[in-house]
Amino acid sequence: MSRPESLGPGGGVDSSAERTLQIGEWQADPVLDELRRGEQVLKLEPRKMRLLMALARRPQQLVTLDQLLDEVWGDLVVTPSSVYQSISQLRSVLGDEASQPRYIVTVPRKGYRLVAAVSEVGGPATPAPAAGATLQPLQSEPELEPRRRATDQREAPPVPPTLPASAAPSLPSVPSRRLLLGGSAAAAALLGAGGWWAWQRATRTPAADITLAVLPFDDASPKELEQPLAEGLAESVIGALSRHQQIRVAARATSFQFRSAQDLAPQATQLAVTHVLWGELRRWQQGLSLKLSLHRAADSEVLWQQVLESPAAALGSLAESVANAALRALGVAPLPAHAKPVPLADAYEFYLLGLHHQRGGQIEGILKARDYFQRAVDADPGFALAYVGLAVTWTGEYFYGTGLSFRAMDARTQPLIDRALKLDPELPLALGAQGSQLSHRGQHDEARLWHERALAKAPHDATLLYWAGSTENSAGWPARALSYYSRAAELSPLAPQIQHLRGVAATNAGRYELAEQAYRRAITLAPQHPNGQWGLGIIGFARGQLDEAVQGYRKALLINPNRAYLWEQLAWVYLDLGMVDEAGRAFAQFQAQSAQPAWARVTALRTWVCAQDQAALRKAVDALPAQSKERDAVIELALLRLLLGQPEQAHKILASVVGLVLADPVPLYNEWGTFLGQHAWLDVAAVYHATGRREEAEPFIEQASSFVERYAKQGNVWHAIGYHRARMAAMRGQPEAALAALEDAVRLGWRRGWWLAQDPALQSLRELPRFKAVLARIEDSNRQQRQRLLA
Repeated sequence: MSRPESLGPGGGVDSSAERTLQIGEWQADPVLDELRRGEQVLKLEPRKMRLLMALARRPQQLVTLDQLLDEVWGDLVVTPSSVYQSISQLRSVLGDEASQPRYIVTVPRKGYRLVAAVSEVGGPATPAPAAGATLQPLQSEPELEPRRRATDQREAPPVPPTLPASAAPSLPSVPSRRLLLGGSAAAAALLGAGGWWAWQRATRTPAADITLAVLPFDDASPKELEQPLAEGLAESVIGALSRHQQIRVAARATSFQFRSAQDLAPQATQLAVTHVLWGELRRWQQGLSLKLSLHRAADSEVLWQQVLESPAAALGSLAESVANAALRALGVAPLPAHAKPVPLADAYEFYLLGLHHQRGGQIEGILKARDYFQRAVDADPGFALAYVGLAVTWTGEYFYGTGLSFRAMDARTQPLIDRALKLDPELPLALGAQGSQLSHRGQHDEARLWHERALAKAPHDATLLYWAGSTENSAGWPARALSYYSRAAELSPLAPQIQHLRGVAATNAGRYELAEQAYRRAITLAPQHPNGQWGLGIIGFARGQLDEAVQGYRKALLINPNRAYLWEQLAWVYLDLGMVDEAGRAFAQFQAQSAQPAWARVTALRTWVCAQDQAALRKAVDALPAQSKERDAVIELALLRLLLGQPEQAHKILASVVGLVLADPVPLYNEWGTFLGQHAWLDVAAVYHATGRREEAEPFIEQASSFVERYAKQGNVWHAIGYHRARMAAMRGQPEAALAALEDAVRLGWRRGWWLAQDPALQSLRELPRFKAVLARIEDSNRQQRQRLLA
């Protein structure tokens, strides 16, 4: 490409391109990219300065769009709109107006000319037209050979799908952007290969500073039936790019909220996005054509374009090809080679459709996604990612509380993860899914190792960071969890679920202001999702502000009444407030929806405990079967028998299940239940202790103590910790320590006075004045909160 010719005296090549020029009232310094006027100094973006100098070297003369594109954007593939936008921005900086120009005049359908006086600083000026003079139209330049630019779609015919995306030959280092849509796939591949060199010379963004947002690809197929496929492909590109060790890629939950680079540009700074990748998919009878464009995020300027052609059979490798094409355009290293078989095209298409349905995060979409993932596995039994997708749908169904028990979920999920890891032992999502499944079983140390392996392979995958954060939260490390969630939120600042879990971790750490910010952010992002309101309810419970807890839970259940565990938690809050009837109604909802019918039935009997109605409690307990597959329900039944004054029956019931519980690798207690004030081992110990079997109680007390103290040491600030400590100290004959722990619990927000008065573990404290004072303090607080709630 020739350098621009000087139109100043002497003609030929301009040897003064880097000299400071006086342009009207401004001095333009192209070396420093500065405009100066008196004491005022403005910094120009380098390309804007090149645009100004291209005009200033031809004062009073037409500079065509083609000339500007060649001289200012010659190293990039751009559209004429880039020139229009840049001229507009330049006018704004100079204080010029298109309607009454003093600097830049638009010559319709041709280009621009600079009409201000121009001179080298210290040299003679080229005068501006005299005041009142009319500008004469210039003679048209001779017509050049017809040319097409990258985005002149009205002129460019569609490119036939003939050349695989990976078949691009090498090129000289300076490409011609006029070849991009010149009518053949070979031309598209040519420009794609050469575009890397052009971008690499032009960019100054270090790889570590790049955050790329991949927008949902558009469907340009003749019947426009391929949008789910196009969006699934874009999500797969995000997954591929997340394996890059340097650049960051925005998560799908954020980038898919924008349909174009122009839509994202106003929020680019807030989202910390530097570049945008957009695509348009066209399906042909024998293959696929994918037009890609890379944009600067801040102003949506097109920096690079390429068309990838893929035969239908190569669909499974297309996402990786797109990711590497974008990385070449960014001037950074390609993805590390990963020796894995390419999935069959039909299987991969089913997988992409599964991603499309899974994206909504609602149970209906999860179940539809499962069907597509299963069809992918049926079409290609060697497709590892499809097995991971299937596994995640079972986990999702369990956490939605739709009737699937933990054991049923685990039995379905683990074989799928095993199969995925056998097929591809280094697949990041399979490694992360294994870590999450181990965490669900309480095997947090082992889970952490799997998450570390996964993130070493894909350090910028928001899903993997989310899973790792959840494991740390379950393991009782809220600060570590917050670190992972914060990293995930950087990649997906518009994802409400990440904000919700940030709120949970912050609540565990006692950082309630941060928790509230996170929950309210979740509400802003997804006002029709219950988790944000649920989070505010959690904060209310954690702080002992039970009226606020009720409001949060109620609002969450108005949004989605099919959350069984929310009904259960709300029922307990009602019991703490002494609102027995409301608790009964909430327990009824829980029983109707729970995947654990025995537990739901027996725990609802706490309403009679709270009401101190022994007759009703005895009748209800007698109606329950003595045995159940739900071992936590059996322990609860033993505790209720103890409350009825039937210690030997309680012991007999407990003895039927405790051996099985001890042998089970999945513990009956976890961080969430402990936060809520429940610990199965202390209930077991209470039965043993009350029946005079203190030596049998001690191992359970010791194990519970180890768990509770470890979580306290790791930074969890729960009012229930004081309650658990009180139970342990009381059963060990340490009343002073027990009372001090209870007072600390109440100070932090523990409000379960009705149960303190009847808990068998606290029997030895009942007549002590300090204990009665604790109960009185709780009742006073609850009475005020009831009044506020009922007002």
